Amino acid sequence: MQPSGKYIVAGVDGSETSLGAARWAASFARALGLPVHLVHSSPAPGPMPDAACTPAELAEKQREYQTELLTTAEASLRQWAPEVELKLVADTESPAKGLVEAAAQGAMIVLGATGAGSVERWLLGSTALRVANNAHCPVAIWRGDPDNAALDNRPIVVGTDGSPASEAATDLAFEWAQLLSVTVVPLRTWTDSSVVGAAMPTAMQLLGPTGLMVDWEAIARAEAETLSKIIAPYLKQYPDAVVQPLSRRGSAARELLHALDDAQMAIVGSRGWGRFRGALLGSTSQNLLHRADRPIVIYRTTDT
Repeated sequence: MQPSGKYIVAGVDGSETSLGAARWAASFARALGLPVHLVHSSPAPGPMPDAACTPAELAEKQREYQTELLTTAEASLRQWAPEVELKLVADTESPAKGLVEAAAQGAMIVLGATGAGSVERWLLGSTALRVANNAHCPVAIWRGDPDNAALDNRPIVVGTDGSPASEAATDLAFEWAQLLSVTVVPLRTWTDSSVVGAAMPTAMQLLGPTGLMVDWEAIARAEAETLSKIIAPYLKQYPDAVVQPLSRRGSAARELLHALDDAQMAIVGSRGWGRFRGALLGSTSQNLLHRADRPIVIYRTTDT
């Protein structure tokens, strides 16, 4: 099921990376016909006994800082995408909580992969991952050149394995690919242990060492056919989408990264709401977030 939403949230923190992410968000908003909410959230200063300012004065300085930060980002986006409607949102919650709350009716949250004065892995361990773990809409972690943040004609890659977690991601990838007139690349991966274990769980007991003789070409054909069956409903739902299915032998994270070499973004599904809402993203999602050099979109679905 594709997400619904009334706007796109772009988190800004004053860094060039967050500005690039906001520009990418504006490019998407223009294509989707949605406004962009520029959001900055940071806690108000606490009591400072040695400071010359009173708590009220500190709070006012915080508001001035947020206003300047947001208006600077707004001015940049007005030049980048003048036709996109913008709304400025300042909050005093933690960055992650403020962004998630701001996206209560959002279609997507977009964040830069680094923050002002932050080490990349530290940020992904705090704000970005917390947002991805709690948002009710897709979350895009953006990487790229802030001055060249436009969408382009390269494909959209999506991890597609037939699981409930990947269904919404696959639907979203087909929808966006058709809307943007780009190719969608549904990627299914498989490993030696998974296919052999599923096909011949008792082969060694029954056949001895000969049970290890595997027709890998036949398995590759079978896996490709499985992928064809998985994406068949999407081909009917999105008849104008250009599709290039890929079935590859290897780990999901590695093969998605390889496919990204020729793509503009990747979309992956991840479970985590409901009973396990606090659970972290899976290893594939985290690997991509830390290692990809272009946008990764995480779409979480409800645990059953």
